[in-house]
Amino acid sequence: MIEFFIAKKHIIERKKQSIISILGMTIGIAVLIVSIGIANGLDKNMIESILSITSHVVVQDNGDMENYRDIQKKIESIEGVKGVVPKTSTQGILKYNGVLGSYVSGVKIEGLDLADAKRAMELDKKIVQGTMDFDNPTQLLMGKELYEQLGANLGDEVSIVSADNREVRFKIGGVFQSGYYEYDTSLVMLPLRAVQVLTYSGNTVSKMDVMLYDAYKSDEVASEINSTTGLNTKTWGQLNRNLLSALSLEKTVMIIVFSLIVVIAGFVVWVTLNMLVREKTRDIGVMRAMGFSSEKIMKIFLIEGMVLGVMGIIIGTAVALGILWYVKNYSIAQLTSIYYLTKIPVELSLKEIFTIIGANLVVIFISSIFPAYRAAKLQPVEALRYE
Repeated sequence: MIEFFIAKKHIIERKKQSIISILGMTIGIAVLIVSIGIANGLDKNMIESILSITSHVVVQDNGDMENYRDIQKKIESIEGVKGVVPKTSTQGILKYNGVLGSYVSGVKIEGLDLADAKRAMELDKKIVQGTMDFDNPTQLLMGKELYEQLGANLGDEVSIVSADNREVRFKIGGVFQSGYYEYDTSLVMLPLRAVQVLTYSGNTVSKMDVMLYDAYKSDEVASEINSTTGLNTKTWGQLNRNLLSALSLEKTVMIIVFSLIVVIAGFVVWVTLNMLVREKTRDIGVMRAMGFSSEKIMKIFLIEGMVLGVMGIIIGTAVALGILWYVKNYSIAQLTSIYYLTKIPVELSLKEIFTIIGANLVVIFISSIFPAYRAAKLQPVEALRYE
């Protein structure tokens, strides 16, 4: 096909401009794919960290629940439910006197049945130091960051002061790491019975945390729990609505900003083709005089633009996937230490890759069509007027 060979000749003749166009598109698509892959990974990592230690569905009554064991059995019989953890939550103050001095801080106190938590939340897998002792009501678990701030050791005693100014001493039995910084710095887990005593709540719980095999089916399960028990339910999406909205907005803004790089790369292709049309005005006139139709002239310059764009897309996609593979498999100490991660998470689907490629092809086509149309509109007399 003669149009392709002429387009190829033009690209080779203008190596410098062609390389700049390809490089611009390469950088644009690479930045976009890498940023989306890492943003998706960070969002997923944050959500998984939150869900690893908090409920997928929270079940509550208008007050404290007395017959919570019966309710627990009913909920656990529902399809998709992994386990149910009866829980009493409150706020308190943690006091510790150690080698680094006195430490006083507000903490969130979660009283839960540790046996249920092990089965439903796999809490034992999150313990990085110490153990879970089901039978010892005088031991507690605390987040890793809080433990390091205290400068404490396993077995040391700390005091928990309730909102009613009741003070009880506990030993540090274990340290957990959820991966979510806020929990690891301010959350303390106690045996359910200990918190019931601390809050004078008797043999009751304030809520029940329901863990699912698939957290993204929480709306369906919550509806079934409500119809089965008549109790109020809230899904993790409702409880973290502000956070999820912020993540969505942040990702949208990021995509818009980085998409501007692709638009600029498309503009470079447009400028390159416009300059080429100006330089090849005489050649276009000769070809038109030889019988080339305006459609063929237009096709030549359209092919040039698309070839430059496609080459940039292929190289940029390969570079981006290479960067993401490296980031996913090798720890970057400077970043992981700042963002409380062991490795930078990456999440990118084929659908997203093809969507990005498709959008870039559209940008390239639009950038190429106008110079190509301008070349096709040239008449032989106008093109050869000053020759």
